[in-house]
Amino acid sequence: MGIDRFDGPEIDYLRDVLESCKLSGRSDRYHGKLEAAFAEAFGVKHAIAANAAMSLLISSVYAAGAGAGDEVLCDPLVQFHAIGALWMNAHPTWADVCPDTWLMDPASARAHITPQTKAICVTHLWGLPAEVDALRQVADEHGVILIEDCAHAMFLPYKGKYAGTWGHIGVFSFCQGKHMTTGDGGIALTDDDELATRIRSVTCFGESPPELATVFRMTEMQAAVALAQLEKVKGYIEVYQKSYAHLSEALEGCIWLQPRAIKPGCGNSPYIFSFLFRGEQAGIDLDAFKHALFETGENFNIGFTQVPAYKYKLFTQPMAYQNKGCPLHRCPYYEGSYEYRDGLCSNAEAILPRLVNVNCMIPEADAQRIAGALRRAIEQVEGA
Repeated sequence: MGIDRFDGPEIDYLRDVLESCKLSGRSDRYHGKLEAAFAEAFGVKHAIAANAAMSLLISSVYAAGAGAGDEVLCDPLVQFHAIGALWMNAHPTWADVCPDTWLMDPASARAHITPQTKAICVTHLWGLPAEVDALRQVADEHGVILIEDCAHAMFLPYKGKYAGTWGHIGVFSFCQGKHMTTGDGGIALTDDDELATRIRSVTCFGESPPELATVFRMTEMQAAVALAQLEKVKGYIEVYQKSYAHLSEALEGCIWLQPRAIKPGCGNSPYIFSFLFRGEQAGIDLDAFKHALFETGENFNIGFTQVPAYKYKLFTQPMAYQNKGCPLHRCPYYEGSYEYRDGLCSNAEAILPRLVNVNCMIPEADAQRIAGALRRAIEQVEGA
């Protein structure tokens, strides 16, 4: 990333772990210190560390009480929550995104809640916060659990609180490409004692689990690196915010590229810089713009995944549980009728092929270079 990620206490903490000869996560050592420090930093009662954020999404869906015959309402731009639902044999359903932020639309979420819904999973995609105050209201009105996916949202302010503390559960990722990294790893936050117990009990058990559980345990080495990274991550974010500003300036005056909306009360914890192609408004061809971006030699991504997650083969065909149909097809416990059809989330389907993304977790000098390349691509197609 061009940032000195491990120039602090990481080596000292790792050496301490290795010299102890006790490498499994320990509540009286770095694992426990990390959980306590994270809970304090975010102002919540409980933090549960694990080997990956994906593991914690599975555990969170479990803690929400979702199982066979139940539904979990998911974001259409990413697939992770829906995979978590499948692991619990629950049926993923989908809410559309807002056309200006590309984040879950609370009105769509409300419209897609059913008596079978047990949880709403929302992503703070690419460093901007979803309207989690409104989504929490929807969840509370219907007695379901709101799970925030904060993989892109470290210390992200929203209306006076951090993302990850508005919902019943907030899940953070420490994999290699995130704001702070341990290679892999993650942590879940909650103020709810019962949810904390359920997440912890299914994430890691001892000799004899009280119910079906897993071993998603975080090691002491991961915890040691995470604790050191936690001490520095706000400094990383300050650098990325400057980089984001340089990239934003490159779009100024271009009427056919739509910048992402940052609404009042929303902070920005930059992860991916993203904007939307609207070239038809100015007679600009998308393929011509793609070619101009490609010629810059910079790593622009166009179209992201191209289609919403509900069009992935994983969800359109009965591939889970040895292809016997559950939970998506012919599940005897599922009383709903839900079809993964075209037009299900019309905003997501329209937005995805037109998205242009580039990494902004980079030093300012790199961001200035990429911003210059973007301006040249814009000028090239406008002058054609």
